[in-house]
Amino acid sequence: MTTSARVSSVLTLVLALLAFPASAKPIVFQSTDTPPHWSAELPDNGMGGEILKLLSGAAGVRYSIDYSPVKRFRHSAATYIAGDPDVLLYQKRRAIFPIGIFRSSFFYYKPLHDVIAYRSLRDFRGHTLGVLRGTLDGKEAFERNGVTVEESDSVESLMRKLKKGRIDVCITVTGTARHTIQQLFPGEQDAFVDVVIPALDRPIAIMIDLDDAEGKIIAQRYLRVLESVLNGSEYNAIVEKYYSGEEVLYRKEKLNYFMRYYENTWEN
Repeated sequence: MTTSARVSSVLTLVLALLAFPASAKPIVFQSTDTPPHWSAELPDNGMGGEILKLLSGAAGVRYSIDYSPVKRFRHSAATYIAGDPDVLLYQKRRAIFPIGIFRSSFFYYKPLHDVIAYRSLRDFRGHTLGVLRGTLDGKEAFERNGVTVEESDSVESLMRKLKKGRIDVCITVTGTARHTIQQLFPGEQDAFVDVVIPALDRPIAIMIDLDDAEGKIIAQRYLRVLESVLNGSEYNAIVEKYYSGEEVLYRKEKLNYFMRYYENTWEN
């Protein structure tokens, strides 16, 4: 691209940003129910929803959130998406803005198992592993290592199966499982043991299709305020509603890592 063409492109985008009013028709983010991170049943759609509300207010963007089952969400081609970029199967040129992180663990029900350690797939040999339907790639690798895989359609189903002994262990989002256990079995939080898998730390992110003309403008609006919002006191107050102490610091460090990792997607 020549210098004059590049200048023209930048001027066009600037003019578009100025012309796109904050009161325009609300955009729609597609997400999947994963409380406490995203959920229509929680105030402001959960932690991720609270952060999105804060960020959108600063960016002057009106929005709503539409929730889909996880299997359908993974195939989403929507212009605006909120969730984990890694689970999306339909690849597009998206700006990916991390706004938090979530962690995953394997869970087991202590009254039925004294200890289940995990260092490799072989440690699960002879056990039945529960996962959410459509979230496990490479199922054959587990089966080759003597692990039976059983899929479920919800985290609620996974937790019920753990307690009944239908599965021995499951891998799922830590916060979502803890939220679900509190809803289903409020007196048994300690009976459900979780072991965090650091390698599965992932960003809570908003993703915007840059090949969509409106999306390109909206992405620039978010980009202009992203750093100041994520480093502000209101953002910290939201995170501290859900986590405390060293966990807050750890999440900040991981968020900074994911910001650097996805920074190259912000270019138009």
